[in-house]
Amino acid sequence: MNNDTKTKSLITIIIFLLITNIAMLIFFVVQSKPAERRERNHESNGMYKSLQNDVGFSKDQLNQYKVLREEQMKKVHPMFDELREAKKDFYTLINSGQVSDSLVDAGADSIAQKQKRLDLQMFGYFKNLRAMCTGEQKQKFDSLMKKVVVRMIGRPGQAHKK
Repeated sequence: MNNDTKTKSLITIIIFLLITNIAMLIFFVVQSKPAERRERNHESNGMYKSLQNDVGFSKDQLNQYKVLREEQMKKVHPMFDELREAKKDFYTLINSGQVSDSLVDAGADSIAQKQKRLDLQMFGYFKNLRAMCTGEQKQKFDSLMKKVVVRMIGRPGQAHKK
């Protein structure tokens, strides 16, 4: 092979690889649009379906659940917003030059109190939801709740698994 042939071959290979990489990049960007990502059963009717299929809720129980859920959402959405704002304010303190320890402690305490209120609200919600169960449904509900709690608090890393 002479130099012209080698150069043309290398240019062809480089162009082919470049086109392939661009095509793969476009494919993965289009595949992973945030609106289309799977949300691990976080959709609004995920719990509804689980209560219906896994726990065996009746139509009346499902209707009670819908009412309870709507009330819960009205209560917790502002709580999540307050918690998010408190954390944003807390971490904005990093941008300040000198921040006193008492100001940092006050910010952390504010976050802790908001998180506590939110967790107590969620606990009461799930307790009320469990109270809607019949005796035979409670065991199934408890099994479902173990999965829900794992999703809520996050899965531990591989090193933390027992």
